[in-house]
Amino acid sequence: MFLKKYDTYTDKILISESVSGNTNSLSVLIKKHQDFIYNISLRFFLNPEDALDATQDILIKIINNLKNFSGQSAFRTWVYRIAINHYLNAPKSKTERLLNDHSQQFSGFSDADERNSFSEEEVEEVRVLCSTAMLMCLNREQRLLYIMGEVFGVDHNLGSQLFDVSKANYRIKLHRARLELTNFVTGKCGIINPKNPCRCPKKTRTFINNGIIDKNNLRFTTDFKHTVATIVETQKEDISDKIQLDLRELFQNSPFQVKEEIDDLLNFS
Repeated sequence: MFLKKYDTYTDKILISESVSGNTNSLSVLIKKHQDFIYNISLRFFLNPEDALDATQDILIKIINNLKNFSGQSAFRTWVYRIAINHYLNAPKSKTERLLNDHSQQFSGFSDADERNSFSEEEVEEVRVLCSTAMLMCLNREQRLLYIMGEVFGVDHNLGSQLFDVSKANYRIKLHRARLELTNFVTGKCGIINPKNPCRCPKKTRTFINNGIIDKNNLRFTTDFKHTVATIVETQKEDISDKIQLDLRELFQNSPFQVKEEIDDLLNFS
C-alpha cells in the first residue's frame, strides 16, 4: 500500500498457510505490516508507549480475524481498515490528555540564543516531536486522514476504501485537514513561516526543563535507517500551496522507525 515496492504475490499463500496453523507463515505475514502500523500509531498517538500498545492491539485483531478474510479486497486494504477503526475508537491517549490540559508546554520557548547549547540529536528530537504534536490540533478523523494521505501517500483510490467514503469525499476531507493544519502551523512554526519566532533550538531548553525531552533517552530519532520519504509513494496530485508542500516535506523527512520490541509483542511459537 505505502511501500514503493510491495510484494502482493505471496499474500494469498501466507494467509492460507497461516489459517492452517503455520506459525512461521503468520510471522512473515505480520512482519510485512507491523512497522508501518507502528509508525502510523506513533504519529497518531505521539507517545511511543501508546504506539506500541496500539500496534499490539491491532496485530492481535488482525490475527484473530484472519480466518474471516474473504479476499474481496486486497489483504493490505483489509489490514489497514482494521487499524483505522482501532485508531478512531481507541480511548483517549496519554498525549491527547496532556495536550488538552497543558498545551502551553508545546507552545512555549526560550528567548535566549540557544544555537550552540544543545546537540544536533536533541534539536532534531524536538523538531520531530513538535511537528508531530502539531497534528494534535486536528480531530481524530482529520489527523488520521492527514497521516495516511499526506505522510504515507494514500491516494483517493485507496483512501476511499480505507475510510469507507467516495473518492470525491476522501479528497474533500483530506483537503480540509490540510487547511486546518496549515492554518494552525502558519502562525506558530518558524520552519514553515520564517516570520514566526519559534525555533527548534529555542524550544529545546523548554522541552528539557519540562521533562518532555530526555537527552539520555531520545525516543523519536532512534531505531531508524530510513525516512518516511524514502520508502513511500508520494501522492501524485499537485498541491499549489507552498506551505502545505513544506509541511508534507517536514513530516516525510522524519524517521521511519523499526522497533525490535514489536517482535516481542506476539508469541508465534
